[in-house]
Amino acid sequence: MKKNRFLSLVVSASLVFSAISASVFALTFDDVENDPTVAWAKDSITKMTDAGYIKGYDDNTFKPSRAISKVECLLLMSRMLGVEEREYKDSVAAAVEIYGDTVKKFNSTYVNELSFLLYCDILRESDLQEYISAANANSPLMRYQAAVLMTKLMGYEDEVKDNVVNNSVYSDASSIPAAARPFVEFVTNQKVMNGMGNDAAGKPVFSPNTSLTRAQMATLLARMIDTLGKTNKSGTVTDVQNSGKKFEMTVGDTAETVSVANNSVIKVDGVDGTYKNIQEDAAVKITYICNLPRLIELSAPTKSETVYGMITAVNESSEGKRFTLADSEDASVKASYYADDACVYTRNGSGKAAFADMVNDTFVSATIRNGKIVAMNIEEKNSELTGDLVDVDYDDEDNIYLTIADTKTKKEQTYPVSTKGAAVTRDGSKANYRELASGDHLTVKLTYGKITSISAKSSSEKVEGVITEVILSNSPSLTIKADGKEKTYKLYSDAQIRINDEEGTIYDLRPGYSVSATLQSSEISKVSVSSVPTNEDGQVEGTVTGLNTSYYVITIEDTNGDKQSVYYNTKTTFLKRDGTPTNAKAIEKGMKVTVTGTMKNGVFEATIVIIQ
Repeated sequence: MKKNRFLSLVVSASLVFSAISASVFALTFDDVENDPTVAWAKDSITKMTDAGYIKGYDDNTFKPSRAISKVECLLLMSRMLGVEEREYKDSVAAAVEIYGDTVKKFNSTYVNELSFLLYCDILRESDLQEYISAANANSPLMRYQAAVLMTKLMGYEDEVKDNVVNNSVYSDASSIPAAARPFVEFVTNQKVMNGMGNDAAGKPVFSPNTSLTRAQMATLLARMIDTLGKTNKSGTVTDVQNSGKKFEMTVGDTAETVSVANNSVIKVDGVDGTYKNIQEDAAVKITYICNLPRLIELSAPTKSETVYGMITAVNESSEGKRFTLADSEDASVKASYYADDACVYTRNGSGKAAFADMVNDTFVSATIRNGKIVAMNIEEKNSELTGDLVDVDYDDEDNIYLTIADTKTKKEQTYPVSTKGAAVTRDGSKANYRELASGDHLTVKLTYGKITSISAKSSSEKVEGVITEVILSNSPSLTIKADGKEKTYKLYSDAQIRINDEEGTIYDLRPGYSVSATLQSSEISKVSVSSVPTNEDGQVEGTVTGLNTSYYVITIEDTNGDKQSVYYNTKTTFLKRDGTPTNAKAIEKGMKVTVTGTMKNGVFEATIVIIQ
């Protein structure tokens, strides 16, 4: 697994701002304590200063009636999202890497905070001019603008912006900019913002173009903290469902299902992603806003390694739990690993086990990730598995390893073949390891985690196209272009090769020949080619020297003077040079034609004939 970038963190830098800064002490302010006109905001001011969101001034005043600026509001929003919390250090770093240069064009002081808002999709790049440009950053924040920003912070901008407001609760709705009206109604319904008293008729007024004061902002923040209910969880993705946009993650020993919301922002190693990018074994951190997974951050998984062995030593110290595992066939081959703090212990794959069960002379499989054991399972001496062969490999000491994609889990795992050897059959006949082909379906028996028996069954299919490359080596192969795509296939050492229905060898094959190849699993066992010279698109060009409509054969002479026969059928399309449809009867000797087709059953069959 790739290291989880969201779990190894340190405390990030503090926000420094003349009117907004971190605080750890409960404070009182003279102009709040002694001014009865702001008594309504006193509790919120105390709560927000104690929480470290807003601080007072050096003269021990809070200046509750002073207007808050647009950029001040954005900085407060970023703090509510966790820009200075240790859990988000890597998230902030990723945000700055992606958006830092863009933000610096507008504001070089608060790059972390503003980049983080873009990263969380609270702000869009199109918002920057309005909120952080030199002309706008320090201008007072209007109440209707606060309604828009609070909706963005809750993650409901897209759902709200297109709503139609027919009957506003406010008598001054007409003075609210049309684009902001749905946002004002939304924050009102969410009880985040309310009116500024009533008009003469007793109906509430919103006063949209009034600036938001520091006292009002403190009250708004207090409500938003309760509304957002921000929490986060970190764990590992254990299952991804194919429908419903749901996945299962494990947090410690607890599994829980996460439903991806419409407003969820998905990041993979800091880069924008989608639900399709969520993979099993990925480390994940989820930030919940308004009880929904608003920010889903993943570290793309890398392959982990599973080793089998007998436990020969168990040590527990201040450094952790340490296991020594030895090869079941050679005790001198051994290695030691520390167990991860969250290591999961099981028996026979699913039954629960504990660290205390992992004693000497116990045969186990250990999943190693980043050098530590993250899972350990007590295995049976003898076991069996089925899967598709991915690869056969050999080391410098001629040990043999098979990589198999397990039928049940779909995961790939490499298993060593017993040093005592293994019985190998393929399609019911005795075989050797080199005859096994990628894609073979295997039934494998293991003893102490090593392969002792292999039963392989090949699959057969045909590929028809044009040879584009012939590779002569100890492991020869052909590159074939079919349906517009090229793919390289290994060639069996004893593959049957026929050219124009006569026996041939790989040395007789040439690029441009039409080919019909039989695959056993992923390797070519039979090749039938036509020496009709074709280009890489499977075309024959030349002059018609003969036409037999009874046998559906056209004889063509190419520029080298070689004559070739191509066959057509009722599905063959005939066209004139200008694209007008025609038929075989329109062809006469001496005409030039271009024929596109494929090799089938040893002959070149035309699919399109163009009369030049």
